[in-house]
Amino acid sequence: MKNQEIVALTDNERRIQLRSMRIFATSLLGGMAVLFVVGTLYESQMPWLGFVRAFSEAAMVGALADWFAVSALFRHPFGLPIPHTAIIPMNKDRIGESLGNFVEKNFLSVEIVSEKLRSTDIARIAGGWLAKQSNAEGLAERIVSAIPSILHAFDDEAIHRLIRETITERIKAIEVAPLAGTILNALTANNRHQGLLDEAIKLSVRLLEENKVAIREKIKEDSPWYIPGFVDNKIYEKILTTAETTLSAVSTNPHHELRTKFHRSVQEFIYRLRTSDEYRDKGEELKTALLEHPVLQQYFSSLWIDLKALILRDVYDPHSRIKNQIVKTVQQFGERLHDDEELRSTINRWIEEAVSNLIVSRKHDIADLISSTVRKWDAQTMTGRIELYVGRDLQFIRINGTIVGGCIGVLIYLIAMLLRS
Repeated sequence: MKNQEIVALTDNERRIQLRSMRIFATSLLGGMAVLFVVGTLYESQMPWLGFVRAFSEAAMVGALADWFAVSALFRHPFGLPIPHTAIIPMNKDRIGESLGNFVEKNFLSVEIVSEKLRSTDIARIAGGWLAKQSNAEGLAERIVSAIPSILHAFDDEAIHRLIRETITERIKAIEVAPLAGTILNALTANNRHQGLLDEAIKLSVRLLEENKVAIREKIKEDSPWYIPGFVDNKIYEKILTTAETTLSAVSTNPHHELRTKFHRSVQEFIYRLRTSDEYRDKGEELKTALLEHPVLQQYFSSLWIDLKALILRDVYDPHSRIKNQIVKTVQQFGERLHDDEELRSTINRWIEEAVSNLIVSRKHDIADLISSTVRKWDAQTMTGRIELYVGRDLQFIRINGTIVGGCIGVLIYLIAMLLRS
């Protein structure tokens, strides 16, 4: 948690921390100098101050040596062009290239990327996130809020033309007559068209029953004046009886001649639709006339406007059906993704392959980006950036050098005392 807080620091916060650590390390050096002076002046009066003098003397040496080492990384100490100082600014480009190569070889290999992705189970994490109502609603809200801008960005006239041309070209590519023949052939399979004939017979019987009076009156009207009325009745009864008998016979006899003729006629019609040039030409003429009709062209033109208006009305509605459907779909997908191990495994494998291929195939470009970016920086910029991010930690070298140097000084002082005794 502490490391995450350090990473999240702003540049200004880093500068404050760096300055504080520098002041502390320098103050520690100053304190050692004061102790050295005190120890040197009063050691003859108080022999135990020899330990203080030895500690402070060695501590100053360690502090100064480590200050020199840390400073030499970023600049010339005291501004003097001492060899092998100002290491970072003097070797800026080489450091950039080395950093790029280091990242490429140690962080962007197939094994490292794949291992990290496999251990993460991205699909499960994503599924759990998407399954939450609040997350699904938030995602849906972002999608829906973007829809109006997307729709308004389209050129309406271009969309009209695209829809009209696309639909027209698709329809033109279809031969109407053969298609109609194929559809009829499917509809009449297993004698299904006989059911159509049965319905037609039932309709005919009902029409005859409902129009008996009208038929009688029509026969009477059309009959010459000299034909007696009983003859008209005989004609009426003959026509009605024949029609009813024929319809009843066809209805009850699945092998009736009329059914056979009907079947033969349907099959012949289907065959002609599928093979006849004459029928094909008539179908194309009908199709062309239909496509060129102003009403149909107007319909194509208004299709996009109507669809766009419908979508906009819905997305602006507080109870948007589009949004609700997106939320529902996202949650369902998230729940399935979270619970379905096989699906997660498949998606994780896709992600692993995609990311690995992308990163590995571009790793040289990533390394080149690092080195080229460093090359573009001037020496002062690069030095400042590196010192800002690692300078605070480097001050601990100075602090440790002061303390460790002092401890070694005391140890040497003890050894010297033992040797003298």
